Amino acid sequence: MDERELRSRLKKIDPVSSGVETRSVSDERSQQMLEKIMDQTVKENPNRMVQYLVGAAAVVALVIGGFAVFGGSADPQAPATAMELSLGQGDAMSSCIAPSADVLQDSPTAFRGTATEIDGEYVTLTVDEWYVGGTEDAVRLFAPAGLEALIGGIDFQQGDSYLIAAWDGTVSYCGLSGEATPELQAMYDEAFAS
Repeated sequence: MDERELRSRLKKIDPVSSGVETRSVSDERSQQMLEKIMDQTVKENPNRMVQYLVGAAAVVALVIGGFAVFGGSADPQAPATAMELSLGQGDAMSSCIAPSADVLQDSPTAFRGTATEIDGEYVTLTVDEWYVGGTEDAVRLFAPAGLEALIGGIDFQQGDSYLIAAWDGTVSYCGLSGEATPELQAMYDEAFAS
């Protein structure tokens, strides 16, 4: 997309494009409208991402507390530990930088895993290899519906292998995470070469 096409697209979505009547703030009708807006009550809508992160932190604290109090599980059939990550929120205005091993190597979390369970908005990956940032046997991803439509979004299929990089608990898109293709595997091998 060149600059001219970008400007054309922005102009189409500009809420105050030419031809839209504007009034001064000091205009009587503007003042009435402002008063009406200011008199309305606003319903609090907390950020969902914060709720999920707080919930994940509480679960992690409970698990760690349980291990500290009970000394771990003596049951060999006990479920494996799992890291929790989010696939983020849909943001149509997000932009991407070109994926490269140089960008990927700065990721604090990166692994190769196989999708073993897909349950509603959650995907569980069994970790095949950790490149950086974890030791857990599995990673559970919160995947709100529709995120696969984002640039580089991931359409998870049970049994398929994936390469996942994450920053601050959120999976990175734009070619840094996805199905384990030979090209993506080569980028991970270069980024995390020992």
